[in-house]
Amino acid sequence: MCHALLPDPNFYRLLLRIDQELAEQARALCCPQCGGVLHSARYPRKPRGISPAARSDCDSRLSFCCAQCRRRTTPVSVRFLGRRVYVAAVMVTVSVMRAGASSASARRELRALGVPWSTIRRWRHWWRTEFVALPLWQLGRAQFMPPVDDAQLPASVLERFAGTVPGEALMNLLHWLSPLTSRTAFNVREGR
Repeated sequence: MCHALLPDPNFYRLLLRIDQELAEQARALCCPQCGGVLHSARYPRKPRGISPAARSDCDSRLSFCCAQCRRRTTPVSVRFLGRRVYVAAVMVTVSVMRAGASSASARRELRALGVPWSTIRRWRHWWRTEFVALPLWQLGRAQFMPPVDDAQLPASVLERFAGTVPGEALMNLLHWLSPLTSRTAFNVREGR
C-alpha cells in the first residue's frame, strides 16, 4: 500500500530527482514568453504531512526567472499539487485511505499522519466536484477502460496505475496529475 511510503525519506528523494528532471526539461525550452534564458528562482515551501527527515527534499519549489522579461516559469512537479501546503503524495494517499477507513487500524494510520478531518473532507470534496470538472480529467478519463468511478476518486484512478514496484502506482499517478501543479506549464501546453 502506498501509505507505507509516506514516512520514507528515500521516497521524497526520488520525487525530488523526478522534479529536477522535469525542471531541466522546462529550462531547456527557454522562456515561453520571449525565448530568453531561464535562471534558477526556486522559492521556499513549508510542506506538511511528511517526516522531518524528508523535509529538506520538499522545502523548496523549483522555478525559473527569465533573464530578459523577468517572468517566472514554474515547471510541473510530482511533489506539490499546486499551492496546497500538504505534499501531493500525502493528499492522494490520505484521500484514498479515508475512502476505506472503516477499520480501526486505518483510522489510526490516518491520525498518525496528523491531517485534520476537516482537511480530509475538503480534499474528498475537491476530488468529487472540482477535479472531475478540470480539463485534465475531462480529457484524461478516456485513457481508462473500463471507466473510472468518479465517486471513488482518487482510489479508483490510483488502482489503474498499478505497478510492480512498491510506490510505482503512486508515482505514476503523481506524474499524470503533474499538469495541475503549474499554471505556467498548463498555459504553455494550452498555447496561451
